[in-house]
Amino acid sequence: MVEDAALVERAAAGDEVAFEAMVRRHTDAVWRLARANLRDDFAAEEAVQDTFVKAHRALAGFRGDASVRTWLLAICQRTCIDISRRKRPTVVSLDEARRARAREEQPELTVALDQAMGRLSDDERRAFTLVDVLGYSREEAAQIVGVPPSTMRSRVAKARLRLMDALGDAPSESTR
Repeated sequence: MVEDAALVERAAAGDEVAFEAMVRRHTDAVWRLARANLRDDFAAEEAVQDTFVKAHRALAGFRGDASVRTWLLAICQRTCIDISRRKRPTVVSLDEARRARAREEQPELTVALDQAMGRLSDDERRAFTLVDVLGYSREEAAQIVGVPPSTMRSRVAKARLRLMDALGDAPSESTR
């Protein structure tokens, strides 16, 4: 298997096959991040496409300070922010409608969780989603968002505490 750095180097030199290989290798991770951020399949698809278009234009500037995956996810994160800012009226996808129906069995928990997530700051929600929903390490999430790892650790910890408080599962003051 060709290393990611070699694919980027070849793609930057105009090798479209190398770029296609890079896209195939990282599309799933980019999709998961876009879908988690935007909560809409169509918007996520747009973000994935925009991410790879932007990456293609920026290939020559890739320095290798982070992994190719982390570089792509950082581009995707910024793309999702841009899409969120210009968000059109929401259309509920069929998948979302199915999930909503499945959640009807536990409406109180769903409502409480949605409300709790809504009370988090954008930074805390993004940190929680990257680390606890999508499974990235705090260090990877920090690189994706472009903050120091200590800031990401703090945001994740605050988000967890606020969610536990909101859902009534927070440890008491004497156990903290």
